[in-house]
Amino acid sequence: MRSGLRWGCYQLKNSTLTGGFSSPTLTGNMGKDRLIAEMAQTAQSMVQGSLSEVTRQCGDPSCACAWDPTRRHGPHLYLKFSAEGKAHSIYIPPEDHDALRQAHQTWLRFGELAGQVAADNRQRFLKTLDRHKQFAKAQRAKARRRA
Repeated sequence: MRSGLRWGCYQLKNSTLTGGFSSPTLTGNMGKDRLIAEMAQTAQSMVQGSLSEVTRQCGDPSCACAWDPTRRHGPHLYLKFSAEGKAHSIYIPPEDHDALRQAHQTWLRFGELAGQVAADNRQRFLKTLDRHKQFAKAQRAKARRRA
């Protein structure tokens, strides 16, 4: 009986995944290679986190923002992220807004690309799993016919 089917960089053995190697199909590889190359390019400038714009009341009772919410100060841009188990919110000066927005868009694109690669991997895995099940089923039927 076969020890397991190889898929991507994993080997299927008794319904568990263990490290292994194989060569994926050429056509599947070309699309994946293109996505991975774009991911590598976006990784150079991406910034993870979320952006939020807030308006603020300054606290000066004589300022118009104290009694008129439409005259509050801002909007101010903040980058919010978690690092080392702590939430952070960083004020972004106006001169850096465009650069940060572009870096954040790059992060979102990276996520889209990674999702596409993962979906392709999942489909290939499911096909390999199905072939493995079909092979096992045929082996059981063969053994029953011999008995």
